[in-house]
Amino acid sequence: MDFLRKIQLYRYRKNPYFPKFYSPIKEKSIEKITFCSFDLETTGLDPKKDEIVSIGAVKIKKLKIDIGTQFYKLVKPEKHLEKENILIHGITMSELENAPSPENVIPEFLEYIKGTVLVGYFVRFDISVLSRYTQKMFGIPVLNPFIDLKDVHLLNLQRSYTPAEKIRESSLEELAIEYGIPVEKRHNALYDSIISALLFIAMVKKHRQTVEKLLSKLL
Repeated sequence: MDFLRKIQLYRYRKNPYFPKFYSPIKEKSIEKITFCSFDLETTGLDPKKDEIVSIGAVKIKKLKIDIGTQFYKLVKPEKHLEKENILIHGITMSELENAPSPENVIPEFLEYIKGTVLVGYFVRFDISVLSRYTQKMFGIPVLNPFIDLKDVHLLNLQRSYTPAEKIRESSLEELAIEYGIPVEKRHNALYDSIISALLFIAMVKKHRQTVEKLLSKLL
């Protein structure tokens, strides 16, 4: 575990919600760690103000997706969705009117991810948005260690001595196709979390050393 992560955990250790939502991960072997691939659908791309409208997640155990433990919830936002969001997410305000509030969904999700390493494509954004909610509710950010699949991809390109001018960011869909993962639809939080889980498993099998290096800084 690197120094900055130790400082973060030390800072919040006395928060009364710390033991409720955080559990240290003692295992070091990838096959023994429980990972959680998750994705948020939000009202926009600003982590400081946009709201969560759905959360999707699946757990990965022994490098296999545990579909039986999948998580999917709609979340009622305070403001109406813009037309563009309705088209992208396929979620309308009429569907969200009866959805549970963040105060009901977020604690349940925090318990769901407790003791897991989070994974996802550009998962930093999702954690940043989610942490805004948890800070407001409990005075604590999401403290789970996480691996961003975007980082794994870029590190692999650098290690393969790919010229800097040829390194570019790929979308989740592009990466999935590159790794031979079929993509049928997008912008559903649960479906995207499953695609990310499949991508993570494929990356571990092909670039295990890169993933292990990232994990060593987290655990």
